[in-house]
Amino acid sequence: MTRVEELHYGGDEAFAPFESLGADGAPRGFQIDLLAAMAPLLGAQVRVQLQPWAQTERALRERRVDFVAMVDTESRRRWALFAHGHATPALTLYHRRDRPALQDLQDLADSRVAVLDSEPMRETLSRWLPGLKGPIVAQPDAAGALAAVADGRADVAMLPRAYAEPALAARSDTVLVASALTLRLQSYAFAVAPGNEALRDRLQRAVDQLEADGRIEALRTQWLGSHRELAQRGQLERRVTVQREWTWGVAGAATVALFAAGLLLRRRSQRVALETARRRDAEASLQRAQELLGRAFTHNAVPMLVVAHPGGVISDANEALCALLGVSAASLIGRTLRQQQQHLDPAVLEHLARMLDSDGALAAVPLHLTRADGASRDCLVSADRMAMGESSQLFCVLQDITPQLEANAALKREYDALASELSAARDELQQFTRAVAHDLKAPVRAVQGFSGLLRDRLQTGHVDEALKYSQHIDRATARMSTMIDALSRLASMGQTALRRQVVDMKHLAAQTWLLLAAAQPQRRVAWRLAELPPAQADADLVAQVWQNVLDNAWKYTARRSDAKVSVDSRVDDTGRTWYLVADNGDGFDMTRADGLFQPFRRMHTGEHFAGSGVGLSLVRRIVELHGGQITLRSAPGVGTVAEFTLEPAR
Repeated sequence: MTRVEELHYGGDEAFAPFESLGADGAPRGFQIDLLAAMAPLLGAQVRVQLQPWAQTERALRERRVDFVAMVDTESRRRWALFAHGHATPALTLYHRRDRPALQDLQDLADSRVAVLDSEPMRETLSRWLPGLKGPIVAQPDAAGALAAVADGRADVAMLPRAYAEPALAARSDTVLVASALTLRLQSYAFAVAPGNEALRDRLQRAVDQLEADGRIEALRTQWLGSHRELAQRGQLERRVTVQREWTWGVAGAATVALFAAGLLLRRRSQRVALETARRRDAEASLQRAQELLGRAFTHNAVPMLVVAHPGGVISDANEALCALLGVSAASLIGRTLRQQQQHLDPAVLEHLARMLDSDGALAAVPLHLTRADGASRDCLVSADRMAMGESSQLFCVLQDITPQLEANAALKREYDALASELSAARDELQQFTRAVAHDLKAPVRAVQGFSGLLRDRLQTGHVDEALKYSQHIDRATARMSTMIDALSRLASMGQTALRRQVVDMKHLAAQTWLLLAAAQPQRRVAWRLAELPPAQADADLVAQVWQNVLDNAWKYTARRSDAKVSVDSRVDDTGRTWYLVADNGDGFDMTRADGLFQPFRRMHTGEHFAGSGVGLSLVRRIVELHGGQITLRSAPGVGTVAEFTLEPAR
């Protein structure tokens, strides 16, 4: 007789509804049913062993089980091989009953958030929620996190529902309630030990087949519905049970036909109730997605416009753009740009169209606008093409710089000269406009890319993923606004005092690197960050220094398979602190470095490395404004060391 292969699966005994031990001690849940469906496709018998998660994780590391399912994180990838994610555990927010209900992520901005002190949660916070300003209250378990909220040490607990619901049910009080806001930020996937790619690939093929024929989606619907749906289903079953017992008591002599009809009616009632609950949940999720998209575009403080290309018909305009022009959205949407002659000079519009056709995009081009009340506004416009279905659209971002120009007569003269010619600017304005174009490029493309993903997910019914992408849009546009504010103050450096404060340089460097690495997750760069002393500086402007210096290190190591970037500090003979960024990238010839800090002078061609040539000139201006210096040392094929100093923290 041929021996059937056995595969040993390790799981968590208390992670319902994904997997847990029932009252009878038998495994149950989404994962258990999924494994049963996968076994024939794997051609193996799957033995399931559920125990406390720490023991299961240790069993995989020691190869006493063949595979597990867990949240995919960067640190776990060092000791496990992951298949693609097939589910998303729900993170639910819990707050005191006497506090207002949480409506969206903005409500978390300044809150004290209690979380599990676990590696997956730490990565979730750093990757998806870096904007949380309130202190994070880390707790060893869900009960501790809920207790922190109950006794006032935290404002809200953000916990996996699988762990939080049992802990909440075990509490004797009713002080805490679950928010309606549920986040799905983590990817849950099968994982095997390193070197077992063959098993990982078999698992992935089985998952793909079950995904294609709809069986995984059916299991998600069955097991991973909201806790409200599960509660409603339980209440329904209890009501039906009571009704059935009452019916039997009154009509004990009912016929078999009546009994069968009762069962049929019961099943039908359950199906109707469950479908109603699912529909309500789906409608609520879609509404949340629409609300988040509304904040990301409609309610964003940055004026934005979507225009059909070619044709010039305005597809959408947000509230900030309508406020800039002093008109309603109804007077813009559905009309062409040529019909907006009261706001735009037709000749300028034609010139912009030719620039767009020639260059494929607009990068911080000066544009005079006339408001409905006759007031003139000086703006910069950037635009990129984006595909929407079979049509092509232009995503346009405008920035009103009238206040900056009114405060700086020289800058105003240069702006007017540039606007009249739409040619290369010089000195202060040229540096300012190119800098805006350079620094807004990444957020604009992020909004564009995530908008496409959001649309695709909504069209295919993946509402939870759509919510995630809409949050990305919100963060990208918020980052864009922050950049513009910092660059606007940079343009009027001699007139506006720096907002000096103690700046945590290590934290700032780490956050900047995190954003760079997240844009290209497929790249592997050896990154070392030493302890860095704080500085007394303007945090927003110093963030621009780290962004440009680290971006150069990231960019110029792209052709190295053993790319390395390190950040350190030193103190010179005069007691000044220098911050060092070293890389082993392409480097450059120092004999050609006399114009290194001049605007638009580049050491490499755009063929190999993209860039505007503005970054280092901006860095030098910021550093010198703080009373510091910046130097670079480099050699071709060896790498570059950038050093800068600022006023030390007092």
